[in-house]
Amino acid sequence: MSRSKVVFSIIPMVMLAGCAGHQEKYSWGNYDPSLYDYYKSPAKVGELVTSLQASIDAASAHGQPTPPGIRAEYGYLLLQQGKAPEAVAQFQSEERAWPESKVFMDHMIKVASSDQTVAESKSP
Repeated sequence: MSRSKVVFSIIPMVMLAGCAGHQEKYSWGNYDPSLYDYYKSPAKVGELVTSLQASIDAASAHGQPTPPGIRAEYGYLLLQQGKAPEAVAQFQSEERAWPESKVFMDHMIKVASSDQTVAESKSP
């Protein structure tokens, strides 16, 4: 087989491989529109919390890894709502899923733990 025939037979295969379906690596859910809505109207924090939880649940249900930062952001929103133990659980989960976030997540766990201690000392 001549060299040009080999090249011309390979080109269509390469082009067809490029047309293969695109599969998402992570299950982002409704993250982008929810975050955009939250930035436009911070009063919609409840909708963002619900959306992040749904994204995390969907990723788990489909056996996909959660996108980087989703659990950390969800934990931060929980922390703002005074749910420190739940926030710590999300920060720890983010750290397990994304080891490169360890330094930041350890800091957030420390912050959440100190917030929890302050809240507990204020209760009678």
